[in-house]
Amino acid sequence: MKKNKGLLKFFVNFLIFSLVIWSLIGVSIPLIYDPVSHYIYTDSDWEGFNYVPEYNHSEWNVILDPHSHTFYSDGDLSPRQNLLWHMAMGFNAIVLTDHNTFEGIEEIKQIARAEFNDSIKVLAGMEWTTDRLHMNIILPPTVTAVEYETLVTFKSYSYTPTDEEIQEIITSTHALGGIIMVNHIPWSEDYCSNQPTREQLHSWGIDYIEVVNEEVYDLESYNFCLDNGLGMLASTDMHIPEPVYSWTTLNTTEFTEEAIFAQLLARQTGILFNGIASPYPIEHKINPGYIALLPLIRFGEIFESMYSSGMLGTQLAILFAYLYGIFFLVEGIKALVKKIIKIAKTKKTEKGSE
Repeated sequence: MKKNKGLLKFFVNFLIFSLVIWSLIGVSIPLIYDPVSHYIYTDSDWEGFNYVPEYNHSEWNVILDPHSHTFYSDGDLSPRQNLLWHMAMGFNAIVLTDHNTFEGIEEIKQIARAEFNDSIKVLAGMEWTTDRLHMNIILPPTVTAVEYETLVTFKSYSYTPTDEEIQEIITSTHALGGIIMVNHIPWSEDYCSNQPTREQLHSWGIDYIEVVNEEVYDLESYNFCLDNGLGMLASTDMHIPEPVYSWTTLNTTEFTEEAIFAQLLARQTGILFNGIASPYPIEHKINPGYIALLPLIRFGEIFESMYSSGMLGTQLAILFAYLYGIFFLVEGIKALVKKIIKIAKTKKTEKGSE
């Protein structure tokens, strides 16, 4: 009877332990893909700060960021804050490229026009994000996001698109007058599976390669673009506000969305790159919610790194072997301690009865 009770208690402990582990996993993984912001941002954070990179003002008059995000995907900032940060960092034009959505486009365009008097221009874009590559789609001002979504079925493709599906996105975008830019190839080589080669992408008709992403200068892509006549762009890929290392430059006769897009279409771009980050003296307030959830966030990062390594199954097996190994070890030690205590008590009782 006691043996059965012991097995039942062990089984209950096993279920409780499993429930706790799987609950932690269930909570922590979503925190990676829908993260809690490290900081609390307000629209007044950038007041009084304006950094202008050094460049030839007679040669260039548009300073563009072709790749940034808002909270409509995995960025921390609102569309208004995205604009405020860009203007503070010396930009006067951006392409909003949230992951797999055009949701914030009309909002950010309206803010730029109505609140900032068109002092910063916004082009409509989207970062088509898959397990094979990340690719920016930049729309001409004459095509709305709704029209693009109606005519191009990018949402119907799987997270791991075929070569033919990637080519169809490129062809369909070009048919509407749009531009295709392939993002952060060095990063994607580590985190995407079976990324198309630069040669394949070129043969499929891409327009640009992002040769600078944040502080990473992709020299191989730079040389490839030079050798093959492809356009080159430098981007912040801004998800959270931070210092800037590079800017894309253009020269237009008019400061309009149409003129900026026309220069992009003609591949008339330059790049400013500084290996030392720009100043960024702004201190944002720490988010207490982030601090409270930090242990769960770190736990979730374990699974993200497993997935990124391409060895998810093997590493999961090792992780659970460790976790359940610890459980069985603890349960074994508890049982051993109880047995030792029981033997000690029995001996003490026998000694007292003599």
